[in-house]
Amino acid sequence: MRFLCLFMLSIMCYCTAAQAQIFKYLDAQGNLYITDKKMPSPYRLLETYQPWSPYTAKIAKSNSTYNPQVYKNNVQTYLPHIHQAAKKHNIDPQLLHAIVDTESAFNPQAKSKAGAIGLMQLMPKTAEKLGVKNSYDPKQNIAGGALYVRQLLDMFKQDVRLSVAAYNAGENAVIRAGRAIPNYPETKRYVQKVMKRYLELQKADAT
Repeated sequence: MRFLCLFMLSIMCYCTAAQAQIFKYLDAQGNLYITDKKMPSPYRLLETYQPWSPYTAKIAKSNSTYNPQVYKNNVQTYLPHIHQAAKKHNIDPQLLHAIVDTESAFNPQAKSKAGAIGLMQLMPKTAEKLGVKNSYDPKQNIAGGALYVRQLLDMFKQDVRLSVAAYNAGENAVIRAGRAIPNYPETKRYVQKVMKRYLELQKADAT
């Protein structure tokens, strides 16, 4: 993935507007944009930051939001929750791992423009149906997300690809598409990313 950081206006905002926000977007080609301006569709909002926070300061210094050590630590911290939830709902833990990686890159504070929250990016109404009271709580978020994945797998007769598509676009979209992956570019890319990561994790686990 290439990283393109738009910081000229952002730096000006740091000096003149303490309440400005920094936005992180992903485009259709997988490029990452960091800017102080809201960007229209099809740019996908991944996260929002307040300036002068330690994390935002790190972005400005390194020109990248990715911190390998933070990511590694978070994986180690939350993997036990993933395995626990996977065992409870009879799901391959590598599948849940791949979904978390794709949804939030193991950032428990992630929030999308649409309002999806946490490690597995649960929408508020979905979280409520799943019994999740606090989507920012990693254990609750993973437990709720795993239950949802289990429901989707049952709905689509254990078809992982369709279940992953439904996780992204909603089960009704998959049903309307004739129980196939909907013809949405974002959903198609999402399924490809999850399945690629899932295969990588399976291979790594087998060695």
